[in-house]
Amino acid sequence: MKLRKSNDVNMEIDMTPMIDCVFLLLIFFMCAATMSKVDLTPEVSLPVAPRGAVPEDLRGRGTVNILPEGTVLSDGQTVTKEHAYMISGKLMDARGLTTAISARRAEEPELRLYLRVDKNVEFSMVRKAISACAEAGIYDVIFATFQTPQS
Repeated sequence: MKLRKSNDVNMEIDMTPMIDCVFLLLIFFMCAATMSKVDLTPEVSLPVAPRGAVPEDLRGRGTVNILPEGTVLSDGQTVTKEHAYMISGKLMDARGLTTAISARRAEEPELRLYLRVDKNVEFSMVRKAISACAEAGIYDVIFATFQTPQS
């Protein structure tokens, strides 16, 4: 197949597809950055609250996940009653939770916490987490729930 050379000096490149790709990448990275701010652990099954509200601002919030005993994580670790608290993918006990929260609060004095508690966790575990927050000097804590649809 013989190709002819074009003598047209006014050739233009259509930039529309490239601009579309750039905008799609921008949207993807914005969503990925937002998701990385909240430590969403898929093993946590949140409870349903009929009057739950979506927090307006999750910036400046540390996330603590509380998992039920016996849960096997994606990395092969098994949650025990002593090590049921997870921050940034690391399981820890109540003392370690206090230490981790205190260290984070030293970096961010205005730190607030977002507790993601599995619906099958005993309340005594939640009480220990709240006590750990209080020991670390954190008093602004919100709980994650699913909202039920309004009828």
